[in-house]
Amino acid sequence: MRAMWDIGTLEPMRRGRILAIKWGMNPNSSSLGVDVTFLLVGATALAMVTPVIGALLRWRRPVAVQPESATPAAANPE
Repeated sequence: MRAMWDIGTLEPMRRGRILAIKWGMNPNSSSLGVDVTFLLVGATALAMVTPVIGALLRWRRPVAVQPESATPAAANPE
């Protein structure tokens, strides 16, 4: 791993540490990343649930049986 150099002193820069990770909105920065993430997760969940609901609705609906219709030649004997 290459060290980052401080231009003024030509010494390697000290690396910072992550002190804490907090979930939520920071009012001092843009929360667009969080909004887009939840929109993508919501759209994915909706796309997965919609076909299941449609299949359940079709499965419960009784199938309409079409009566056999007579051929036009047999219906009108001439």
